[in-house]
Amino acid sequence: MLNKRQKQLLLILIIAAVAISLIVFLIPFKKDGTLWIAYIAEIIALGLQIPIFKLAFDNAKDLKSKVLGYPVFRIGYMYLIIQSIASGTLLYMDTRLKMPVWVSAVVCIVIFAAAIICSITADISRDEVERVEADTKKNTSFMYSLRTRSEILVNRTDNASLKKELEKLSEKIRFSDPVSSPEISDFEKELSEKFSQLENAIKENNSEIAEKLCKEVNFALDDRNTACRNNKQ
Repeated sequence: MLNKRQKQLLLILIIAAVAISLIVFLIPFKKDGTLWIAYIAEIIALGLQIPIFKLAFDNAKDLKSKVLGYPVFRIGYMYLIIQSIASGTLLYMDTRLKMPVWVSAVVCIVIFAAAIICSITADISRDEVERVEADTKKNTSFMYSLRTRSEILVNRTDNASLKKELEKLSEKIRFSDPVSSPEISDFEKELSEKFSQLENAIKENNSEIAEKLCKEVNFALDDRNTACRNNKQ
């Protein structure tokens, strides 16, 4: 089922196809192989705009995905423009000198193949960019969550000494490498457990235990960051 934009595009393409057909059949061109190849190639280029448009935008989940799909759409209309120029050039040259039909066929086939290959390649590139972004978002979710939780803890105590330690911890988390990996999962698990204990101590208003746990969280964070650096070497 076509959406509104696709219906509008389809209407434009139908009008263009009708106009081109009228020009071909009403104007007394020399009806030889070159004309028919140029005409068929032009109609194919028009017809392919809908599937290329669908490839570019139908599976877009959000605005960023739609923006990434624009290069695919651009390849589609560039293909149409190039094919139109090629068809006109072939017809003009055919009136000046007798061109072998195979030359016209090769030109149109090369343009068609290039457009299809570029469209598929651009779509693969978009999928890869989205996959990498999704993986990065997933891999940084733990540390970003910990950063938010640490900032919240700073405002949950009135103890000046504890508050100062929590501010240092929050800053240390903020400047830590945000990217997680399976190799450091054990260190992050320990860090998460220590941090949860710290949250509970502050919730229970036990400042003495909280200060002790704050240091333990710092040690666990150091271990995690060291493992993270070693893993990237």
